[in-house]
Amino acid sequence: MTAPGPSPGAGSGSTGPSGKGNYPPPNVPPVRQTPPPSMHVGGEATTTEAKPPTRWPLSIVVFLLFWFLFGAIAMYYSSQVTTRWRYGDVAGAKQASKSALIVNLIGIGAGLLFWILVIATGS
Repeated sequence: MTAPGPSPGAGSGSTGPSGKGNYPPPNVPPVRQTPPPSMHVGGEATTTEAKPPTRWPLSIVVFLLFWFLFGAIAMYYSSQVTTRWRYGDVAGAKQASKSALIVNLIGIGAGLLFWILVIATGS
């Protein structure tokens, strides 16, 4: 003897909005969307230009020796260079490299000024 309950296959989600038949109808092909054209092949951008410098070493030096906040911001921009380059955003990679350099230079200037003031006051 079997326990009363729904019949096998009931509630399988194969019915349409009206509760009848298979959904979607078997003669309608599924809608396929093509992805956008790839801007990169094998993980690197397909361009003849050279990849802009990431400025990682300078960012680490600024972080450790001069002013850690500017170094951390410069590290963020340094990481964006490679990420944007891989996705084919050449202009964005160049801008991130330029931003990393500017933030590094500001960090060096602020850090040097800070250390000169510390040494001058004898603290």
